[in-house]
Amino acid sequence: MRLLTGPGRPKRVFDRLAPRYDWINARIYKREWLDRVRRAIRGERVLDVGVGTGFTTNHLTRAVGIDLSMEMLRRARYRGHLVQADLMDPPFRGPTFETVVFAGSFYYMPSAAEGLRIAAELLESRGRVVILSPATFLLSPFVPIYTMQDYREFSDRAGLRLLSYERLNWAACLVIAEKP
Repeated sequence: MRLLTGPGRPKRVFDRLAPRYDWINARIYKREWLDRVRRAIRGERVLDVGVGTGFTTNHLTRAVGIDLSMEMLRRARYRGHLVQADLMDPPFRGPTFETVVFAGSFYYMPSAAEGLRIAAELLESRGRVVILSPATFLLSPFVPIYTMQDYREFSDRAGLRLLSYERLNWAACLVIAEKP
């Protein structure tokens, strides 16, 4: 088991990190990466999975942010709606969103393939999944690291078409998939 994944572990970790989360994110996530994620978002009905304090989609008034951590949600500065929820058992049904965003949260899914399949079910036709994730195996003791081939397989199994896999630098990647 990796240090930051496993049953109940992400919620406990992020409940503890919540008071320092924005400070940490400012050092981990480059502004350019956030801008790239935001440009990849299609529409205004967006689901932000693992919304944390809302740094990725806080500019969207029709966005819905879900997070396991109530401590994160309490600290969120968010224009949309916040829900304490788990994507693996979503409080939404059917095609509801134009984009599903995982900005630093995809690797916490207990099953990446199943998480992407559920995200695809929540997308409207031509909707997008946008993933910002680590891409260096140096972090593999902490979280799973997926390759472009992994994302292609996850997308295929979920009924999505992988549009792009882009290495942002040695440490991160941006993945965009679309529902036909």
